[in-house]
Amino acid sequence: MSRVAQLANVVHESWMQDWPIEVADPERLDEFVDLLNANKGDWELSFWLLDLVLESANDDLPEKTETLVETLVAVWEATEAPGIAERLEYWACLGASDPEEMFYVSPLVREVRRRIGHETR
Repeated sequence: MSRVAQLANVVHESWMQDWPIEVADPERLDEFVDLLNANKGDWELSFWLLDLVLESANDDLPEKTETLVETLVAVWEATEAPGIAERLEYWACLGASDPEEMFYVSPLVREVRRRIGHETR
């Protein structure tokens, strides 16, 4: 987490319990997506960048989401790390059917999971 904070030039303090929520910034979403794409081969950086990107997108999802979907697919394909799969499952809110029970980005993440061949239920 501290490596990502330094890379993304965001604050990271030990007391920050919900770090990605506290530093998410929809205005920097493109920058965060670029960082995620550039570091997709490092599953640990990708793990934390994924949350930073999705928290930022969850506040203000851009109209054009295809680039974000493609980046998330590429992140999975670069490492196929179980931690990345777990985060995608978390953000997809697979047990929810009502939009009120999901994140705003959940449908987008479900599309990512569909493209990488993970069950979306």
